[in-house]
Amino acid sequence: MSKETKICQNCKNQFTIEPEDFGFYEKIKVPPPTWCPECRFKRRLNTMNIYSLYKRNCDLCGKDMITIYHKDCSFRVYCPKCWWNDKWDGTEYAQDYDPNRSFFEQLIELRNKTPFMALENQETTLVNTEYTNYSSNIKNSYLTYFADYAEDCCYLSVVHTVKNSADCYRIRESGMCYGSIGISKCYKAFFSEECDNCLDVYFCKNCSGCSNCFGCINLRKKSYCIFNQQYTKDEYESFLKEAKLSSFTSVNSYSKKADTFWLSFPNKYYYGNSLNVNVSGNYVYESKNAKNSYMITNAEDAKYVQMLSVPSTKDSYDYTGWGDGAKLIYECQSVGMSVSNVRFSMHCYPNIMNCDYSYYANGCKNVFGCVNLKKKEYCIFNKQYSKEEYENLKNRIIADMAKNPYTDSMGKAWRYGEFFPNSISPFGYNETIAMDYFPCTKEQALSSGFAWREIEKNQYAPTIKSVDLPDNIEECGQKILDEIIECSNCKRSFKIVRSEFDLLKNLNLPVPRQCPECRRKTRFTRVSLPRLFSRKCQCSGKTSDNQIYQNTISHPHHQSNYCPNEFETSYASERKEIVYCEQCYQAEVV
Repeated sequence: MSKETKICQNCKNQFTIEPEDFGFYEKIKVPPPTWCPECRFKRRLNTMNIYSLYKRNCDLCGKDMITIYHKDCSFRVYCPKCWWNDKWDGTEYAQDYDPNRSFFEQLIELRNKTPFMALENQETTLVNTEYTNYSSNIKNSYLTYFADYAEDCCYLSVVHTVKNSADCYRIRESGMCYGSIGISKCYKAFFSEECDNCLDVYFCKNCSGCSNCFGCINLRKKSYCIFNQQYTKDEYESFLKEAKLSSFTSVNSYSKKADTFWLSFPNKYYYGNSLNVNVSGNYVYESKNAKNSYMITNAEDAKYVQMLSVPSTKDSYDYTGWGDGAKLIYECQSVGMSVSNVRFSMHCYPNIMNCDYSYYANGCKNVFGCVNLKKKEYCIFNKQYSKEEYENLKNRIIADMAKNPYTDSMGKAWRYGEFFPNSISPFGYNETIAMDYFPCTKEQALSSGFAWREIEKNQYAPTIKSVDLPDNIEECGQKILDEIIECSNCKRSFKIVRSEFDLLKNLNLPVPRQCPECRRKTRFTRVSLPRLFSRKCQCSGKTSDNQIYQNTISHPHHQSNYCPNEFETSYASERKEIVYCEQCYQAEVV
C-alpha cells in the first residue's frame, strides 16, 4: 500500500501515513488514525498527572492520603492499600451495554462510579515509600516520579535502577548522583548531563568512561581533567578542594561557568548510543527500527513511542510509558510489565493481554471498556461473559462505534480507533505533563477541548527565607529540618527532608534554595522537547559555522568545505548549541 496524506481531525494540519504504518494497523486490526502524531501524543499526555498532588480522605478507610485527584473530582478515590486489597474486584460496578447510546458516554458513566487508586503505583512493590507516583519497586524513597527500582532516593523523575540519589531527571543504573540529567551507569555524577559510565564527575556533559573530571564536555575515557584541560592527580585534587563545592555560592558560580563553556563545543544532532540501529528521535538507547521516538530504552520495531524507561518494547506505535516486556501496544498510556495486544488503554498492568479501551484493568485478559477491574477475563463494562458472548458483543460495539460515534463539545468524532476523548481525563490540562511538553494558556487549552484547574498554593508560613540559609552545608545543623523555607523562585514554602539532608551531608553539597517543584522545572528546561526540526550540520570545514568551535582534525567526507549532511533534530535553529551530524561529531570526540 502506498503512503497517504491526511488532514488531522484536531489541528487540521497534514500528516503522512507510510506503507509500513498501514502494515502495523493491519497487524493489530485497527483503522488508520485521524489525528496527527503530535495531537495523538498530546491527548495521551493530558491523562498523565504525575506531579500535581493533593490531600483528601480515602473513600473506603477514611484515612488522610496524598492523591493525584483534586477534591473536586466526584468519583471515589481509595488509598493504595485499600485499592490493592482483595475486598473488591470491580465486578460490583458491572453494567450492561446499551446499543442506543454511544460507547464512550457509557464508559464515562462506568468511570464515575468505580473507585480509583490515589496514586499511580504498584503498591505491593513499595517498601517504606508512601509518597511516590507512576512507580514500582521503590524502597526508602520520597517523591520519586515515573520511577522503577529506586532505593534511598528523593526528588527523581524518569528513573530506572538508581540508589542514593536526589534531584535528577532521566537517570538509570546509577548511584550517588545529584542534580544531574540524562545519566547512565554512573557513580557520583554531580550537576552533569548526558554522561555514561562515569565516576566522580562534576559539571560534565556528553562524557563517557571518564573519572575525576570537572566542567568537561565531549571527553572519552579521560581522568583528572578540568574544563577539558589535563592535570595531574594532585593538581586535580587540589583544585577540587579549593572549589569549595559545599558552598551554594560556589556551586552556582561553577554551574554558570560550565554552561558557558559547554556552548563552545558541538553537540551530536540527537542523544543516543552506538547500540542503536535505524532509529530517529531523541534520547533513544539500545533500540532498533524505532522511528520518531523520544526517551526510550530497548525498543524494537516501534514508532511514535515515548518514555519507555524499562526494557523492553516490541512492535508498538503511539505508546507512552513504560515498557518492561511490552509488545503489540497501540495508543496506550502507562501500560507495562508483561503486556501484549493492548489498544486504546491506560494504567493497565501487569500481565495484560487482548485489552481495548480499558482503564486500570489490572491483571486482566480479553477485556473491553473496563474500568478499575482486577484479574478478570472476558469482561465488557466490568460484566463477565462467556468467551463466545464476549467476542460477539465486542464486535457489535466496534460496529456501533462506527455508526454512532461519541461527539465532544468541539464537534470531534470519536470512533473505534481513537484514544479516549479528552473529556474522560479527570485532570486539568495544566495538572498534567502535557503542560510541560506543550505549554499553553488557559484560554488555548479550553478552546482545544481540554479542561483547566486553578492551582492552589500552599498556605504554610515560612520561618526562613532562602537567602538567609547558611551558604555552606558544613554550617547547616539538624535545625534546618525544622525550618519552613521560602522558595527563592516561586515563594512557596518547602522543607528539607531527612533523607535529602543526610545525602547532602554525605556528598558535602549545599542545601537547595528552590522548592522541589521549581528545581524539577529548572531541570526540565534543559531537556530537548519531542519535536523534530530539519537542519543542516553546522560544521563549515575547519570550524563551526558560527566560528566558535575550531575542529581538531579534518573531516574526510567534506574536508575544508561545508558539511553536506542534513538531519532531523530536536535542536531548533534558534537554539544556541552548535549541532553536528554523526560523522562530524564522532570525528571530534572519538
